[in-house]
Amino acid sequence: MWLPVAACEKPLYGCGLFSTRSLRLPRFMGIGAHKAGTSWLHVNLQAHPQLFLPRQKELHYFDSYFHSRTLRFYSRQFESADTKIRGEITPAYSILSPKRIRFIRKIMPDVRLIFIMRNPIDRSWSAALMDLLTLQKRTFDQVPEDEFYAHFKSQGARARNGYQAILDNWLSIFSKEQLHVTFFEEIIHRPRQLLEEVFEHIGVSCDVDWSTFPYTNKFHQGDPTPLPDHYRQVLEEQYRNEIAGLQSRFGAALDGWTS
Repeated sequence: MWLPVAACEKPLYGCGLFSTRSLRLPRFMGIGAHKAGTSWLHVNLQAHPQLFLPRQKELHYFDSYFHSRTLRFYSRQFESADTKIRGEITPAYSILSPKRIRFIRKIMPDVRLIFIMRNPIDRSWSAALMDLLTLQKRTFDQVPEDEFYAHFKSQGARARNGYQAILDNWLSIFSKEQLHVTFFEEIIHRPRQLLEEVFEHIGVSCDVDWSTFPYTNKFHQGDPTPLPDHYRQVLEEQYRNEIAGLQSRFGAALDGWTS
């Protein structure tokens, strides 16, 4: 059976028969989470004079286009970087399979990773509003309760909120020094400090003209409909154990997730 070049080449890169030496691959990647401030991060990283990110956020190369587009095609998305440090942000990468993560490690062994976590209750609601209201051009009153419940329980929603599994998958393949974990609340309460920490992680200067960074702005906040109590109760029960496990892992940083 005939296979496209993009699908055939991956095993050759994976086993080292094809070299990435001539390719311009990212030196850092934002891997999520979805609806956790990655648009804000993308815009602010673009403002740094030492960094290059494609104009388009979310290239989706390692999930949606992995088998249909070549690695050289992916490399071309960074050809305008010149001497700047290349990077991209695609939140869907957070739930890549371990096999796909191992491929990334093979071709980009030194890549720096950034992961923003948001309270899974709030993240679930924001994602549901986007998928069921904004994208379908409906109002809150036009969406039946059953659709919200189905969205909350969907495999995709659960996977994106499974932060412990996400972290375990990536840290089983990359070192903890390569993965910088931060929190959505930091964007609200200490955005400049968050960016400084990300800059240090990537390896660029924090001595910048901060007036050129829109770090106090909020991007793509979506539908502002507040989370009704009856939906909140369902989500609190659904993610009780996940949040407890994360609080054991990160301590006081997540105190606000259960208040």
